[in-house]
Order: sequence, then C-alpha cells, then structure tokens
Amino acid sequence: MRFALRALCCWLLAGSATAAGFEAREISFQSGQYRLPGTLTSPSRAPAFASVLIIPGSGPVDRDGNVKLAPAAPPVYRQWAERLSAAGLMVLRYDKRFLAHPKMDILSLDQDVQIADALSAVAYLRSLPGPAAQRIFIVGHSEGGTLAPLVAERGGAIAGVAVINSVVFAVDELVVAQLEARPGFAKNDLDEVKRRFAQIADGTLSERGILLGAGSRYWTQWIGYSRGAPDTLSRLPVPVLLVQCLNDESLPGPALARNLALLKSTADVNQRTELREFPGLDHFGLAAGAKQASPKLLRALIEWMKRQEKAQ
Repeated sequence: MRFALRALCCWLLAGSATAAGFEAREISFQSGQYRLPGTLTSPSRAPAFASVLIIPGSGPVDRDGNVKLAPAAPPVYRQWAERLSAAGLMVLRYDKRFLAHPKMDILSLDQDVQIADALSAVAYLRSLPGPAAQRIFIVGHSEGGTLAPLVAERGGAIAGVAVINSVVFAVDELVVAQLEARPGFAKNDLDEVKRRFAQIADGTLSERGILLGAGSRYWTQWIGYSRGAPDTLSRLPVPVLLVQCLNDESLPGPALARNLALLKSTADVNQRTELREFPGLDHFGLAAGAKQASPKLLRALIEWMKRQEKAQ
C-alpha cells in the first residue's frame, strides 16, 4: 500500500508538471572521481530551443535553492528552472560536490574544483540528443556569477552568460562589510576574520586553516576571480546579461552602489553586455514576503535568451 501511494503521488506530481508546460527528471554526471546528482527540466509541449545551466550561490545551498538554515525560504532555483522550461528551455541544476558527498575533505574544495564540476555539467548537456544541447546558456547566481564567465571561457561555444547579483569587486572586502553590518557581531570575531583574510593575502594561513567554513585556497581563488570579474566580463566574446537587484541585502551600505558602478562600467566596455536593474527585489530575486521568483526578472531572462537565439 505504501508503494502504491508513493507511486500515485509521483504520478500526480509528474502530471502537474506536464500540465504546467515542463517535465523534470533526475540525472547524474561524472566530475573527476565524483558523481553529482541533478535535475533536468525540459518543455513538455515542444522541443527546447536552447539549454541552460544554473550555477548556484555560495554555501550549503542545494540544486533547488534550499538552505537548511533557512527552511522557509522558497526554492528559487527550482522555480527558475521550471519557468524557463515552460518557456521553451532545457535546464540543468545540480547539487554541489560537498553536498552530494558530505564526507569529502572540505579543504579540497576550491573555485577551480567548482568550475570543473560546472564544465562537467556543460559536457553532460552537450551529450544529450537534439539541437538544444548545442546552444547552452550559463546562469550564475551570487558566487555562481563569479564562476559563470570563467566556465564560459574554459568551456567554449557558450551561447551566453547571465550573472545575477554577483559581487564584482574583491569578495573579502564584501564579507568584512557584511559582518560589520550584522547587528551584534562581536568585534573580536570581526578582527579575527580580518586577521585571517590578511594571512590569506600574504600566504601565511596554514594549509589546514579554515575561514568561515572554507580553506585558504578557496578564498584565494574567489578573491582573485571576484576582483578580476570586470575584466573577465569585459573580454567575454559572447552575449552577457548582468542583473543587479536593488534590494540585494548581500551588498550592505555603499557596497551596492560600488557594485552597480562596476557593472555599468563593464556594460559600457563590452557592447555585447546588457545591464538590468530590478528595484524591490532581494539577493534571490524575490520581492519582500514573496514565495515565488519574480516574474519580471524571469521574463527579462527569457526574453534576453530568445533575442540571442533570433540573432543567430
């Protein structure tokens, strides 16, 4: 009876997804010695016109956008994928290596490892049948927005890159600003974070040293890649969509204006780059109190991708 009920629930969920214009299935792909699980959504009524890879933000956020520390938050990556698929796109999202394999040595995780995993996801998409698999857009959110242009550079033949609410100056400066803006964060703890960032900068933090849950190599690479993000974005030979939500709480105080100014400069340099600003939306592209991803943001993303397809 339990199996029958479970099967019925799965059938009902699949039927609901199909009625909404998309289908979803569980997949996995190999990256180095690790097998990474993911979800592939696709249009249910017609072949997809292109594919999308979603690269998530930092920390223990899963393929759906769920974070254990914030169980009430909506699964925005899943909502993005389903809305994009209903609009005609095949979308892959996947669990990060350290979530899929919690026993791995966390100090072995750095930005280049995450780039390698994303490149393996791109290769998986390219292995699928149909023309959509050869037209791949990369959507990076937050930390994923730092990685997305680098994946595009190293992956070759990418249709376009969308960077959503990603820092484009040195991330260590942003982390310090975030902690300074946090009510009640102890000064001694802040001083320790600053001290460890200084050790990372001069190479004196031990190989087994940890800062905010990650090792020195992770931070060294992220600091370098985020500081160099404007240059990376400026030289990309593919269409780029830069998205900055103006209620992005991850950019406290003057950090938002600083980030926005750098994004505008980048868009001015690269004529294939478009900048969109969204008042009233937060770091995850949500309006205050909303449980669904912003239709306005998703519409802009879909329309941008369709314009790139027409241009081809």
